[in-house]
Amino acid sequence: MSGRSPDNFRSAFFVFDEVTLRAGNRRVFPRTNWVCRAGEQWAILGSDNSGKSLLAQALAGRRVPVRGEIRFSFPEYDRLSPTPGVVLVSPDTHRAAVAEVSSFYQSRWHSGPGEGRLTVSQFLAQEDVEEINPFEVNPRRSPRAAYARRRRTFARLLGIGPLRRRRLTYLSNGEMRRVLLVRALLQAPRLLVLDEPFAGLDAQTRVRLRGVIRKLMQDGLKMLVVTSRPDEIPEQATHVLLVNRQRVAARGTKCKMLRHPLVKHLRAARHLPSATTLGRQVGPGAADGRPARTFAIPVAMDNVTIQGGSRPLLNRVTWTLRRGEHWALLGPNGSGKTTLLSLIQGDHPQAYAQNIRLFGIRPDSTQALWQARQFVGWLSPELHLHYPLEWSCLDAVCSGFFDSIGLYQACTRRQHQRARHWLRRVGLPRHEQTPLGELSPGGQRLVLLARALVKRPRLLVLDEPCQSLDRAHRQLILTMVDQLVSATGVSLIFVTHHPQEMPACITHVLELKAGRIAYAGPRQETVWQSPRPNP
Repeated sequence: MSGRSPDNFRSAFFVFDEVTLRAGNRRVFPRTNWVCRAGEQWAILGSDNSGKSLLAQALAGRRVPVRGEIRFSFPEYDRLSPTPGVVLVSPDTHRAAVAEVSSFYQSRWHSGPGEGRLTVSQFLAQEDVEEINPFEVNPRRSPRAAYARRRRTFARLLGIGPLRRRRLTYLSNGEMRRVLLVRALLQAPRLLVLDEPFAGLDAQTRVRLRGVIRKLMQDGLKMLVVTSRPDEIPEQATHVLLVNRQRVAARGTKCKMLRHPLVKHLRAARHLPSATTLGRQVGPGAADGRPARTFAIPVAMDNVTIQGGSRPLLNRVTWTLRRGEHWALLGPNGSGKTTLLSLIQGDHPQAYAQNIRLFGIRPDSTQALWQARQFVGWLSPELHLHYPLEWSCLDAVCSGFFDSIGLYQACTRRQHQRARHWLRRVGLPRHEQTPLGELSPGGQRLVLLARALVKRPRLLVLDEPCQSLDRAHRQLILTMVDQLVSATGVSLIFVTHHPQEMPACITHVLELKAGRIAYAGPRQETVWQSPRPNP
C-alpha cells in the first residue's frame, strides 16, 4: 500500500509516504507506508527492541526521515522541528524534563537554593507551557480563563491536585509521569502520542489513566498509544500497527491484529533462554571466586521519620530485613518507597540523623556510609533517567564498582574482566563498546542490572526493574533474579507496581501507604501469595 495515492491523503489524518528512518548508523523501517484516517485511533505494538519508539519520535518531529515524507492534514505541522500539533510523552521526554529540573541523581534530597526549586504549579503555568515571551504578542496564546479551566479539568482527571505545591524533584517516578501528561494535554495537541504511558504507575492510577484515555478519545482527541503489552492497548483503539525488528510486520483492525502470530509470540516469549541455561550462566561461580561476606541483619530501621517540605515522606517506620529474607516493597505512587530506598542506598542526607543500621554499621559519618554502600547494588527508574547515555556499556557496568553515574576512575584488568563477565550473563557480550543510548530501554535496563551485580553485593535493590519492558525482558529479569538469589544468597528488595510479577523467591512483603507501614510480614499471609502468572 503506498501513501502516494491522492485518495489516501484526502481522507488521511497523517501519512507515512515511503519513509525510512535512521537509528545509529543503520537505516530502519525502510520505505514504510502507513495511513491513519480521520476516524481511526491507532496503537503501535511491539517488543522492547522492535523500534516502535522510533516511529513515535518521527511523528513528533524528533527524528527526521532520511527518505520519504510524513504528511499531516493540519497546516501547523513542520517536519523539521517538534510542533505544537503533535505532542509526545515518552521515557525520553521524561528524561529531558528531569534533566531540566535536577542536575544530578540525588538532587531531590540535596537541592540547594538554585537546584530543583520548580513546583508542579509553576511547571504547568501558562507562560511556561505555551512558551510565552513577555516581550512580544503571541498569537497562539490561549485566553487565561480558558487555560485555567483546562488545567483544573486535566489536574482532576489525572489526580494531581494534591501535588500542585510540591517541587518536581520531590515527585515519585509515577507522579512525574502524570504531571507530564497534564502538561502535554495543556498544549492542546492535534495528536497526542503516548509511549509506554502506564509504566511506573500504581494499579489505581493505571485504572484512572485508562479512563482518561477513554474519555479523551470519546471527546475526539486523536491519540496514539505505543506499548509492548497487548492488554494496554486502549479499548477505543480501532487499529494496530505491529512492529518487529525495526520493520512494520502487519497493520489492520485491532481485532484482527490481536490474533496475529506475532502477538501470540510476544505473549509466549519463546525466544527466551531456558531457566536451566540461565542457572548455568548466573550460577554460584562469581567472577573472582572469593567467598562473600554474610550479615545476620543487612537492614534495620527503628522509628524512622523523614520530612519532605511540610509533609512526612516516612512516618515512624520500624522494619528489619534479616539474612535469608527477600522482600517485595509495594505501595502507590508517593507512598514513600523511593525515600526508604534512598536511606538504604546512602543517598539521603537525613540518614545520618536516623536510627538506622546497614550491615551492622550506623551511617553517622560519610566514611561509615560509604563502608555500608559497598555491600549494596541497585537499579531504579531514577538511576536510569539520570544515567548518561553516551557511556559505553562496558563503562556503565564498571561504574558499579564505584557507585558513580558514569565512569570517572580507571578500572583494573580484573574489574574489566568482571564487567565483561556480567555483560555476558545478561546476554550482551557484543555490546561492550556500544553507547548505552543505542540500546533499547530493555537493553539499557539489563546493562544497569549488570552494573548492580558487578561488585557482588550482599543486598540487591531492584526498584521497578521491569518498567516499560516487554514480556520477554520481564521474564528474563525475573528468572535471573530467582537464579541469582538461589545461587549467591544475596538478599533482595524488589519494588513493583505489578504484584503478580514478583520473583518466586520473595518471602516477605512490606507495603507503604502515605509514608506509614500498612503491612510487613510473610508473603504467604497476604493477598500476594498466589503463584506468579505469566508476565
